[in-house]
Amino acid sequence: MFYFCAPCSFVVHPDCTSLPSIEQPPTLETEIHDHPLTLLQKSFPFTCNVCGRVSCSMFYFCNMYSFFAHSGCASLPLVVKVIRHEHPINLTYSIPATQSSRVVCKLCVDTVNTNYAIYYCSSCDFVAHLHCATSKAERDDQTLLQNFEDKEFCESSKPILECEDIGTDESIGSSTFIVKMIKVGVDGIEIATKIKHFSHEHDLELIDKHGINEKCEGCVRSIFPPFYTCAQCGFFLHKSCVELSRKIRHPSNPYMFKHACHEHQLILSTLSYYWKCSCCGLDQGYKFLCADCEFIVDFKCLTLSYTTRYREHEHPFTLCYTPEEDSGEYYCDICEEERDPTYWFYYCADCLYRTHPKCILKKFRNIKFEKACTFDIHQHPLTLVRKTEHEPLCKKCGKACTNPFSYECVKCNFNFHENCLRPSTT
Repeated sequence: MFYFCAPCSFVVHPDCTSLPSIEQPPTLETEIHDHPLTLLQKSFPFTCNVCGRVSCSMFYFCNMYSFFAHSGCASLPLVVKVIRHEHPINLTYSIPATQSSRVVCKLCVDTVNTNYAIYYCSSCDFVAHLHCATSKAERDDQTLLQNFEDKEFCESSKPILECEDIGTDESIGSSTFIVKMIKVGVDGIEIATKIKHFSHEHDLELIDKHGINEKCEGCVRSIFPPFYTCAQCGFFLHKSCVELSRKIRHPSNPYMFKHACHEHQLILSTLSYYWKCSCCGLDQGYKFLCADCEFIVDFKCLTLSYTTRYREHEHPFTLCYTPEEDSGEYYCDICEEERDPTYWFYYCADCLYRTHPKCILKKFRNIKFEKACTFDIHQHPLTLVRKTEHEPLCKKCGKACTNPFSYECVKCNFNFHENCLRPSTT
């Protein structure tokens, strides 16, 4: 059963008759077309001259030219600002010809039909679908309102996002550590063998030794030489982590970058949530896509350590990106279960060991347990510990500590949930 208007061929569900009415203006002065557009309230099949989609609904048209547009497309702004790009992007019906036959949207990494309107930054060759650039998740309306004071600014390619000048001419090391002792290497280069780092109270000494089963206090990954350590506290820092600046001005786009695992540029796609990662096969979470081929990689795989250690194994393991040769048998030497040879794995070349990343890295690879912290809730330092079969009660809320880890007071022999604590210093 439905309501029907014979003169207009208009059909509506009974329930839809009670919905609030959305009035569309009968004529529309729009930025995307030079002439006023008239609303046709009958539903006819048409192709939108803005987005290129075929629809059967009410639409706006131009009496002087054969121009048709959805009501949403007719109201599109000429200029938008998206979070992922530093410049304003302009609505255009043409872009310069490229060598590639395929143009992709830099927001979803899907093909763009350049026969219709798109948003485009001519300075950076940045292309975006109309619906991607104007989506709520991507638009940066606050920056747009603050900076677009006149049309001249909108049409310029002046960067909107200004980065803080942190003094790139200054030495990186000078802002993070003080050199206490230096030696001259065989090649004549000076090497800081003892330093005072801002993150630790004691001096740190440079060590060049393998087989240390500890984690770096900076990146919380396995320690490899060269590294600095405190003999008094068991404090470790990779030399590369020591040399990091406390502030940086990042020149790159965090949504697009190159990785050693792949030859082409990778772009974060808004369409990729349920797509499978090419490196592990999991299908949850947004992923980075290659616009030139079908390669897909998730955040977990992108952030895997290139090298790592496993318990008492004497050699380091290296992450392998390329598929193995066809041997017919592919097993993990830790769990002894089969592996997919097309997925990434860790490999010890000295022992010919191959392992799943999940087996060698475990679940909490970037958490340093047994680290003591000070909290307002208790007078003694509390230590981060793993879950045990006993599941002790939380001293504050009285509930069992069933989470994967909790904080323990060794002196008082009780535990706290992480959520029940409010840290003062760590």
